[in-house]
Amino acid sequence: MSPLEILVVVVAVVAGSMVQATAGVGITLVAAPVLLAVDPAFVPLPLILGGAVVGIRNVTMEFAGFDAHRWRRCLLGAPVGLVLGELALANLSERGLTAAIGLLVVISVGAMASGWQPRRRSWTSVLAGLLVALSLRVAALPGPPYAILHHDDPPEVLRPNISALVLVLSGTISIRLLVGGEVTGADLGRVVLVMGSALVGLLLAPPLRRWVDSGWFRPALLSVCGLGGLATALGAIL
Repeated sequence: MSPLEILVVVVAVVAGSMVQATAGVGITLVAAPVLLAVDPAFVPLPLILGGAVVGIRNVTMEFAGFDAHRWRRCLLGAPVGLVLGELALANLSERGLTAAIGLLVVISVGAMASGWQPRRRSWTSVLAGLLVALSLRVAALPGPPYAILHHDDPPEVLRPNISALVLVLSGTISIRLLVGGEVTGADLGRVVLVMGSALVGLLLAPPLRRWVDSGWFRPALLSVCGLGGLATALGAIL
């Protein structure tokens, strides 16, 4: 990569990391379209591990909001989502799948913005685990399904819970890629670049997080999910 491309990657990941540290989702939504334009090899592994940097912060620093019972229910649905993701990637067009997931996110966010409020059911967390795993494996886009189904969570609850789920899934997918021989030395260099940039964004995030938590959390969360879903869909279509 040229120095300019490296700078573009760093800026995109720093911005995405700041958003994720604030809203609980965002590094993939913000950075993925840019990174794909620079080099498609940045997705999924480097970007997934970059998100893990922020996820570790959200779990450890806001552990008081972690709900172990909900986390376990999410994990019940996650294996099904991972299997469906592997089957989909093996048999269907990856671009088509990514576009479909992005458009579904946009439609869901639009419905919520117009007043739709999905009620919390006993199976909501199981479904969230399935959808997060599926969207992470197919499009590296784990946040929106969880955020939409748990939209009424306060920020200090949503951030650690979604991060704890995605951390487990990110580790699982990373091991799967390593065992499958799909990780090269160049990938490790990209991982270091993305994780380092994510750490910088994490260090810059506290002022933004305090401002959003003061009353703008839900609008900010929906905006990030909607715009990220739209960017993901357009990136796959164009």
